[in-house]
Amino acid sequence: MGQLRKSIFPALIVSALASAAAFAQDEDSGEIKFAEPGLYTTTDEGHTFLIQDGEVLEMGPGEAGFAGKDGLRRLDSIPAGLNWPCSGSAALGRKFATYSFTDLPDSDKAKEIIKRYFEIPEVIEPIPNWIDGEYHGKFSMNEILQYSSEEYWYHPDPDRPFMDKKRPKTLLIALFVGINQVIIDSHAFDALREIYGDDEIPVVFEFNDSNVVPISYFGDNVSLEEVFTAFQERGIKIADVPMWWLGDYVLTPTAAEFERYFDIPPLEDISAKKQAALREDLEKYGFTRKPIIVSVFAESETMAIDQPERLRMAFEMGFTRIPTSLNFVEPDTIIAKCGPGTPMGSSGSAISGESTPIGGATIPPGSGVTPPPTDPAASDS
Repeated sequence: MGQLRKSIFPALIVSALASAAAFAQDEDSGEIKFAEPGLYTTTDEGHTFLIQDGEVLEMGPGEAGFAGKDGLRRLDSIPAGLNWPCSGSAALGRKFATYSFTDLPDSDKAKEIIKRYFEIPEVIEPIPNWIDGEYHGKFSMNEILQYSSEEYWYHPDPDRPFMDKKRPKTLLIALFVGINQVIIDSHAFDALREIYGDDEIPVVFEFNDSNVVPISYFGDNVSLEEVFTAFQERGIKIADVPMWWLGDYVLTPTAAEFERYFDIPPLEDISAKKQAALREDLEKYGFTRKPIIVSVFAESETMAIDQPERLRMAFEMGFTRIPTSLNFVEPDTIIAKCGPGTPMGSSGSAISGESTPIGGATIPPGSGVTPPPTDPAASDS
């Protein structure tokens, strides 16, 4: 699958730097001059480009490259010095045990993958770059279908065709060791069945940290306060959406919720030019190209939004609920990129439902977390 790019600017940089000499701008005169020969880099969507003497090497996540006297080359394995922080004791202590896909038996691979994750836990390395079409393996419909359910960990934007040309034709199966749950991406499953017919489907298993749950864990009517409270008091995180730049989101807070937690600028504080641009974009695309992203910070116990002016314009235009994706920032966020495991400060045991908010409930500020209901009372009928 071709590389995905949301901006042509890095590509233009590559074009310029790949020439015999690169350009540079003098800070004082503004004059464009040739820069000294050397190694140049630019990064776009997780891909790093090395450019030297007209040669270009593109590297994806987890890859390493080297620039030497003989030119550029991709390294088969990452040297320990470049593997920081993943080679450090903190990262290694955080990560789950790993194994290779080739270590699996010839039959019932999906069952074995799930068993190893829940019982040990143990996960597969390397992690496929599924955005570029990589996958763990191909599986039959029957092997996959046994794990189907009504649970979900994200919503695709209903105003955008799901099987966008940018969305990989790969099935995601999310695994949650904290609650021993397997969730097939039901949004993609039916679409992929039409594409592949009776053939096997490429599958990627998403192994989540021990404190991650799907958004369906909280029920249907989920509030910002609910997920914020669960994170601050129990360290519970919501699973990432697959592709937020295609409009994928996890919840739809109301305008009142956003006004309550964030400083949304009044309309008069936004320039007329910016207002016109925001209105035009929202009229044409709505939130199909990107939801609002809320970052939740563990250490400061705060939240932040990425586009407050866009929110204000959406409110003025009558949007009542806003598609929103979440980004959780923990003390070990950097080493968390090294692979799934148990976050620092977490017990590593299964997530306790005794202190988890009821799905759809609104937890008053400063109050304790309401436990879920016990077994329903017997009916009189």
